[in-house]
Amino acid sequence: MSKLGQDFEQLKAKVIEMGALTEQMVGWASDALITRDKSAVAKVLAAEDELDRFQIGIDSEAVRLITIYTPTAKDLRFLLMVVRINTELERVGDQAVNNCEYVDMFLAEPPPRPLNDLARMTEIACEMVHGALQAFAHEDVQKAKQVMAMDDAVDALNRRTFEDLLGDRIDSPDLLKRCMSLVLVAQSIERIADHAVNVCEEVVYLVKGEDIRHQT
Repeated sequence: MSKLGQDFEQLKAKVIEMGALTEQMVGWASDALITRDKSAVAKVLAAEDELDRFQIGIDSEAVRLITIYTPTAKDLRFLLMVVRINTELERVGDQAVNNCEYVDMFLAEPPPRPLNDLARMTEIACEMVHGALQAFAHEDVQKAKQVMAMDDAVDALNRRTFEDLLGDRIDSPDLLKRCMSLVLVAQSIERIADHAVNVCEEVVYLVKGEDIRHQT
């Protein structure tokens, strides 16, 4: 393998490693919400700094490789895709951190409604993040499209959560606050799914040279 190929493989491995950390953060945030596990909150917050270091390091390495190799065609698409995916993964981590901040409220008081829909949303979102990383690792367009198709289910559950939580008249300010927090959690989970879709779009761009953003 050429030096260029070796450098690309090392960079790809770094992105996959960052993705594994991001996936863990989403899982921990889910545990914190569904099982009210305070230790899971601490794990997410502790991982944030490491995730930020990954982002800075990967961006710097991508710029360095562009500078020394002046790549063209698919090689350049790969480096551009890495930079974009790097940003998407960091944003997924940010959403996991945001969720933990909302979850803190439910550690002292029970949630205002059963969390069945939110539990299903988090399950699908975790599957989407994992699937998006697999699609990237194997440059698998079919897998990427399968992940993108899962987004409709998350959107539907998000809408239902909003309607269920705010559809009834709420007289208690405390109850309203807790309902709004769950609405924000649902929106955050929906954004995690969107970021997974964005990663899959980048995989399609890498393999086929086709920009499918904003087409679905």
